Amino acid sequence: PTPAVPYGQQQQQQQTVTPPAMTDIPHTEVLKQVVAAARGKFVIPADDVKQLQEAAGCSMDTLLLSILEEAAHDARPRISNYHVGAVGLGGSGAVYIGCNLEFPGNALNQSVHAEQFLMANLLLHKEPSLHSLAISAAPCGHCRQFYSELACADRVRFVFFFIVKSNTEIFTLAQLLPARFGPLDLLEDPSAPLLLEQQQHNLAWTNDALNVLQQRAGDHCFAQAAEAALQAAQSSYAPYTHCPSGVALITGRGRVAAGGYIESAAYNPGLPPFQAAVVACMVGGCLPSYGQIREVVLVEVQSALVKHEG
Repeated sequence: PTPAVPYGQQQQQQQTVTPPAMTDIPHTEVLKQVVAAARGKFVIPADDVKQLQEAAGCSMDTLLLSILEEAAHDARPRISNYHVGAVGLGGSGAVYIGCNLEFPGNALNQSVHAEQFLMANLLLHKEPSLHSLAISAAPCGHCRQFYSELACADRVRFVFFFIVKSNTEIFTLAQLLPARFGPLDLLEDPSAPLLLEQQQHNLAWTNDALNVLQQRAGDHCFAQAAEAALQAAQSSYAPYTHCPSGVALITGRGRVAAGGYIESAAYNPGLPPFQAAVVACMVGGCLPSYGQIREVVLVEVQSALVKHEG
C-alpha cells in the first residue's frame, strides 16, 4: 500500500450566457416543464429524461439545449460575472448539469469551467461514458484539452446553437481540437484506464494519519470526511504523476461531500481535488455559499511529487 496522509484545515451576479429562443422547438410548454424539472438539480435520472423527451416530442439535442439557461443560472462567477452552463447526456441515459465557478481572492486558475464541473459530476455518479455535451458558450482550449482524457473522447458529440446562423451544429473533439496532444503521448501503458473508466489506487493510512484519526476519535464528522476523502483518492484520475488525492469538505451543518483529483496529459487543465469536492457539495445541495465550508480534509500520497496542501 502507498501511504496517504489526511489532515484538517479550517476554511472558511448577473450576466447569463444562454441560447436564444428556437422557433423550431416543438411543444414549448412541455419544454418549460423540462426546464422546471432541471431547476435546482444537477442530475436528471434516465427514466425521467425519457419521459420528458417523449412528452416534448423533440430531439435529445433540443432537450439538452433547453436546459442550458437553467444550468447557467446555477453558476457562481463572482469575478467575471459571466455565467456558463453545460448539459451532458451520459451513456446510461441520465442527463448531467454543470456550471462555472470562480473563487474571489484566489488565482483565476483555481476556477472551475462548466465542462469541468460536468465531468466531476459524471465521476461522482460513476457514469461510464458521455454521449453528448451541449454548452452555452463554445468550449475554450483548456476544456477541449481536458476532454481529451475521456476514453470515449472521439465519440462525444459537442452540440452548439449559433445565434447568427440560428441553427444547431454538431462537432467532434477531433474537429474542435485537431492533432491534439493526449493520453497516449504520455502513458507508458496504452491499455491503462482513461477518464470515466474505473480507477483504483492502493492507499493506506500512515502511522501519523492513524494518530490524527485516533486523536479525533470522538469527532464523527471528521471520521466520515477522512474516509470519504480516502475513497475519493482511491478512485481519482492521476495516470501521469501517480499522485492520487482526494478532498472531503465538512459544511456548517455537518454534511460531508468529497471529490477526487483529475489530471490531464497537458497538466494545467486538470481539476484539483478541492474543486471536485466543491462540485460534490453543490450537487448534494449542501453548499449554498463557500462560507459554509467548515473544514477541509485532504488525503494524498505522503511522498507525492504533486501536492495540494496549502
